[in-house]
Amino acid sequence: MFHGSPLPLSSDVTLRELLGYGCPSSQLGAWIRGGVRRMHIHEVPTRLRRPVLASTDLGFLLRRCAEVAVREGNRTVVLPSETVIEWRALQVATATPYLPGLDRLEAVFPGLRATHSGFLVPAARKSAEEVLALCLERGMRVNGSRIVYQPEGP
Repeated sequence: MFHGSPLPLSSDVTLRELLGYGCPSSQLGAWIRGGVRRMHIHEVPTRLRRPVLASTDLGFLLRRCAEVAVREGNRTVVLPSETVIEWRALQVATATPYLPGLDRLEAVFPGLRATHSGFLVPAARKSAEEVLALCLERGMRVNGSRIVYQPEGP
């Protein structure tokens, strides 16, 4: 079971380590932090060859790779892209601590979870635009929103 949200890979992770994961015939996505100015790529032994696509954009990797390498704490974990896509949620920050009509929103958005600053809506069933439009219909003032990846936890 994955605990917490996935994180970009640590800069300590080597290309050789990534090449050792998963199925060598499929492309592996590597979610990295931004700001990489220089990358050194050395010859890789034939037995370890595997296409690796690295990006700071997790959504980009999920659309193009069957598996993605992310970080859980200090560990590198390779997960099926479909699993990570199921974790997608829209995090909505509201302007008021009281959410009018939250029970009605729960009926419209199964799986909605209240947070200290607003709520999370699983993004698998409705688009972010649909969720935000319903918030406006209900008179909720939205301060911000973003896509997050939240595995279901205990």
